[in-house]
Amino acid sequence: MSKERLPVCPVCSQHLCIRLATGRKSGKAFVMLICSKDGRHFRAFISDRSYVGRVIEHLEAHRDLGA
Repeated sequence: MSKERLPVCPVCSQHLCIRLATGRKSGKAFVMLICSKDGRHFRAFISDRSYVGRVIEHLEAHRDLGA
């Protein structure tokens, strides 16, 4: 994803990082958006299972291509 398309932090206008995360209790996978300058500024979690599954499949496909 190009830097121009990444969302920005509403506090400091830095690009948000996109990471995979897991729930503390449930262990379910999430896509997390977090401020790259200070994670306390902005944090958001996407928990839609079909979307998260597609993101993981996409990442695995790209990892396999690079190996």
